[in-house]
Amino acid sequence: MALFKIKGSDLVKKCITHNLTPYNDHGKPIRPVDVVMQQIGGMEQKLSQLDEAAWDLKGSEREKIIENQMQPLEELLKSFKLYLRSIENLSWDRFELPQENELAVCFINRLVGSNYRAEDVDRLFKEHAEPSEKRKSPEAKPKLYRSIPSQERIKKCREIAKQIWNQQPDLTIAGMINRNEIIRQTKRPDGSTYSEMTVRSWIRDLCPNPKPGRRPEKKLLQQAC
Repeated sequence: MALFKIKGSDLVKKCITHNLTPYNDHGKPIRPVDVVMQQIGGMEQKLSQLDEAAWDLKGSEREKIIENQMQPLEELLKSFKLYLRSIENLSWDRFELPQENELAVCFINRLVGSNYRAEDVDRLFKEHAEPSEKRKSPEAKPKLYRSIPSQERIKKCREIAKQIWNQQPDLTIAGMINRNEIIRQTKRPDGSTYSEMTVRSWIRDLCPNPKPGRRPEKKLLQQAC
């Protein structure tokens, strides 16, 4: 099997949106779940480095690292782990880039330098070289169909979140996303679910207290022992 290495992010994005399967340098297929697992590993390593850096500091400098870097990274890590579950058995022929920009960029960047079947890449370039009137994609209707329930669910999720936060203003965004009322609204017509990061982008501006609680110093002390 002839493979072609893709180095540009724009070309990688085209390969993803056209449901092509990437391969590593040993010719083994890379699954969507593999990409997320690599990202999670990198984030956990970064969190560990920040934890060590915070331990060596005192006072306000230590608090800045915890509040401005560690806590946001911990929240993001939780979102990636939840998203991982939603695509656990998903193959590239059913995969779509996430709506959340940060997660979509992660997929693209992680696949830069990966390989695709040369015949698939050739076919993709030929399709893009055809006149626009000849390349009207038959997938246009399904994609439009998928976007409609998304808008409906965004509106419904926001209505539910606003009502709950009016009654429980101290509830965190992560706590809201895990409410059964919200979870029921995150399922697509095909049974798959929107990622936590996507749902977070729908409702985060409604949260009356978006700043999570500070990480207890005892936790840092225990990790260092």
